[in-house]
Amino acid sequence: MGGAFEPARGRAAAGLNPRAAAHRMLGEVRRGTRSDRAASRILPAVDPADRGLALDIAFGCLRLRARLDAWIGACADRPPARMDRAVRDWLRIGAYQLTELRTPDHAAVGETVGAARSALGRGRAGYVNAVLRALARRRDGDSGAGPDALAAAGPFPDPDVDPVGHLSSWGSHPEWLVRRWLARWELADVRRLVEQQNRAPDVVVRLLTGDDPAPPDGVELDPVPGWPRSFRLEKGLPGTALSGLRAVIQDPAASAVVDYVGGRLGEPVLDVCAAPGTKALGLAAAYGVPVVALDISHRRLARLGAPARRLGLPVSAAVADARRLPVAEAGTVLADVPCTGTGVLRRRADARWRLEQRSLDDLVALQREIVDACAAAVRPGGLLVYSTCSLEREENEEQVDAFLDRRPDYRREPHPEGARGDCTTPRGDLFVRPWLTGTDGAYAARLRRIA
Repeated sequence: MGGAFEPARGRAAAGLNPRAAAHRMLGEVRRGTRSDRAASRILPAVDPADRGLALDIAFGCLRLRARLDAWIGACADRPPARMDRAVRDWLRIGAYQLTELRTPDHAAVGETVGAARSALGRGRAGYVNAVLRALARRRDGDSGAGPDALAAAGPFPDPDVDPVGHLSSWGSHPEWLVRRWLARWELADVRRLVEQQNRAPDVVVRLLTGDDPAPPDGVELDPVPGWPRSFRLEKGLPGTALSGLRAVIQDPAASAVVDYVGGRLGEPVLDVCAAPGTKALGLAAAYGVPVVALDISHRRLARLGAPARRLGLPVSAAVADARRLPVAEAGTVLADVPCTGTGVLRRRADARWRLEQRSLDDLVALQREIVDACAAAVRPGGLLVYSTCSLEREENEEQVDAFLDRRPDYRREPHPEGARGDCTTPRGDLFVRPWLTGTDGAYAARLRRIA
């Protein structure tokens, strides 16, 4: 995903080592900074040619933390949990290059240890060198082995004997989350889901018109199979691509939510919890109606202004708490509520390690407050679309079922014509499953107020 990330603009300090930059990002995330913000702060100090490597290493270490720690633990004299945190981060950086990027030893070990020596001193850097050399020897014993062979040869439980242990270590997902998914879906599906969530996401350009794209010079786009008007950015930066196209950057799963709203929309149209606003832009373009985007974050909502002006779309924005809407009545409300984001874990490199059961419970309570506030604002005959980027039942169909029990003046509506069969449920809800589509995950339900 090297060329796809655009860090915050600023004067680039000359040549921060990409591995040192990755280490700084890991340190910031450990101290509570979100991974995307850490990258935006640090990458401007890296030479542009090295930014892709720095980002790949840092985000790869975050996604595959448990897998890398299993390799490190098998080659060290102590478990990673008992190591100095700075040392452990350097070991993850080296292990990621050795086992995932298959970087030659002189770069993976030599360059990493050299950068670590500047930060740690000779003593601790010597320990990093010893562990990485041991890991390199173990890797070289499986020379030429692909990922499946490495998984079988590595320090990981057999997936047929201990699927939870395998998907928590090799799959690098929290055990509690793996257990939830295995209780719901077949092992083969959960393994494909975990593998999908461990890959760096594509950058997808979503055209807001049906025209064939004519990308600017230096930009190459490839159609995403099965998703009309969605194109994978193969070459160039997102900003460059958007400068010459009537389009937004949007994963097909998010585009599917916009399409799922469907039909003629009663006004005013509200997009609640809207930031950064690409769904609001999609609604205005697809249905030809003004859209009011509401979000509690002024900082994130501010990002909507420039693309709305560039595209000439009637989208306005206001800061508001979704539990206390500043609108008395609406014809259509898209409530894209805060959620665990288990359908987009590949996109938020550190998110899986911040999630816990308590997070889910708190979010379910917040979602209930938001959907009730939105429902109160929809006029009779109007439409409420509830959506998440979660895969969890409590946040999706169970939340909607509980809402319909509380509000008999609402009923579920079937999906609009043209919806993909593999992305709809028997009751007509939208459910995009990453292991089937190769995209993010998403859920939505159409709820019509009948009285």
